[in-house]
This record gives sequence, structure tokens and C-alpha cells, in this order.
Amino acid sequence: MEHESKKKVTLKDIAARTGLSVNTVSRVLNKKPYYTKEVEEKVNAACKELGYIVDMNASGLRSGSTHTIAIIFDDLVNPFYAFTTDIISRRFEEKGYNSIMFSNNGRTAYVDYELMRSVMARKPDGILSFLEPAADMVEFIKNTGIPFVIFGRDGAPYGMSGVDADEEYGGRLAGEHLLACGYKKFAYIGSWHDVKVCLDRQHGFAAALRQGGAELLPENVFYAREAEFSDIIDAIAAGGVDGIFCFNDIIAFMALEALGSRGLEAGADFGLVGYDNIQQMMRMPRIITTIDVGINDFAVCGAEQMLKLLAGEQTAPFRSNHRTVLVKGGSTR
Repeated sequence: MEHESKKKVTLKDIAARTGLSVNTVSRVLNKKPYYTKEVEEKVNAACKELGYIVDMNASGLRSGSTHTIAIIFDDLVNPFYAFTTDIISRRFEEKGYNSIMFSNNGRTAYVDYELMRSVMARKPDGILSFLEPAADMVEFIKNTGIPFVIFGRDGAPYGMSGVDADEEYGGRLAGEHLLACGYKKFAYIGSWHDVKVCLDRQHGFAAALRQGGAELLPENVFYAREAEFSDIIDAIAAGGVDGIFCFNDIIAFMALEALGSRGLEAGADFGLVGYDNIQQMMRMPRIITTIDVGINDFAVCGAEQMLKLLAGEQTAPFRSNHRTVLVKGGSTR
């Protein structure tokens, strides 16, 4: 056994250990029909015993497929990404694909060349991205020929497949609710100033306020990725703002804590609406009022979009607002 662990284990070694043919062992390891459950268990047991590891890059060169899908995002902290990725990767696994995760750690809101270079080095069969492509990367990505799905973002402006909710509609729901609660002066805390999804939510929010006879003043629009958060909260508190809409729940929880530390009470002194409903994902009580896009169906739709592209099906960008609802919590009256 010691001798076997030191040399490179081959398919012939697995075949010799199991009494099966090399061809059968190869079919099992590459998940190609046909073999019984008993044969699969025998091969897997031998692989574990001998310490066999599949060289995915070598297999990919031979077959043209690494059976991996890259998932790209910018923020490992937000539970929205973790929860959604879990649903998506499980669906990929059911279809024989492994998932490999990449993050740019908040360096930028877009897929840039540096990130794509890292992703492409792993030779994935497809890429599902929570980030939009940078302007100079659109043609580059298309020219790779690798199926690319923009998740949680509208793909139409890039001529790419995208799965997104109606973000303006979500912003409208937030504005209508804060108005209905009787709040008078409003602020929006976004993420980046030049990201479409952030601006869509802002525009929907502002439109709802205008329709209700209120206004979102320019000095009350902030971008958390581009300013000190304490400065944003100071400006909101000093400006008498009492109705706040946040780009996502992470920002909303940060604002809730920061305003609370300044002696302001959510629901009474101010109302706050977040986005994503991560409370539901984490089985938390409804601490904040938030916008829910129907995350399970949303994630499954993203996974299915990618699987369709991998199967060679051309699909139009997907857009849906039928599951976008406001979930009432303790942060508004």
C-alpha cells in the first residue's frame, strides 16, 4: 500500500484492483453510461483506497470538457451569494458539473481582464457571473465561445444571456411602502454609482416618491462602496432623513446598527427597507422590511439558463417580476 501511494495511480491500477476493464472504469469516472450502482461503488472504493485523483485539465484536453462551471462574484461576505450559489451548484451537480468559485473581493463591480484570466486558466465549460462584464470585456467574453450567464443582472445591454428581476419595480415597492408608513424625507444608500442594477433600484424608488408627491434629493443619494459609511450615516442623521432604502440587506443592517448607536430607533425615528430578504435564507426573524425576489425560483432559473446554453440551446435574456414582493419587518412602522 505504501508503494502504491507513492507512484501515480492510473486507470489500469483501478481496473486491476476492481477486476473491471479500463473502459468501464473510465466510464464510471467520467459519468458516462452504462454501469450499475454496484460497479460505481466498487470503482469509487478503489479510487479512495489507492488515492486516485482525476486530472481534470488532462481530461478536459482529451474530451473538450472539464465538467466545471465557474461562478463569479465580488463579495464573499453577503449571505445572498452563498445561499444562491448553494442552490445553483446543487443543480449543476445533478447534471454532472462541479462548481468552482471566483471572487474579486470587492475590487470592482465588473468582470475585468484580471478576473477572466484567472477563470479561463481553469478551463470551465461555462461561466455564471453575479457581475456584469466591463465594457472592454464584452467582445472578449463572447469570443471565448464559453457560455456566459449574467445572474441577477440584465444581460440585454450586453447581448448576453441574463437572469434578473425587475429592479425598478423592487425600488418602487420600497418607495410606496415608506410613503404609506408616513415618512417624509428620503435617502437611498446604493453600492456603486455606475452599476445598472443599483441605479435601477434607485430610479424605481425615486419614481414612486415623485408619484406620491415626495422627492429623492441628490444630496441624499449615497454609494456605500465609494464613501466612508460613518460619513453616510452622519449625513442621514444630520439631514433629518426618516425614510431609507438600501441597495441590499447587508447595507440595511449596517445602517440599522449605525443609526441605533446614534440613539435613533427604527420604525419610530426612521423607516428602513432593504433588498434580498437574507433573513429568510438564514432563518432569522423579520428584523427589517425588505424586498424579496423569490430566491429559490430565481436561482433555479439561473442554473437552468446555464444548462440550456451548455446543451447548445439559444435562449433570450430572462426577466421576471412576478415573485418580487415586499416583506414587512420591524424596521418600518
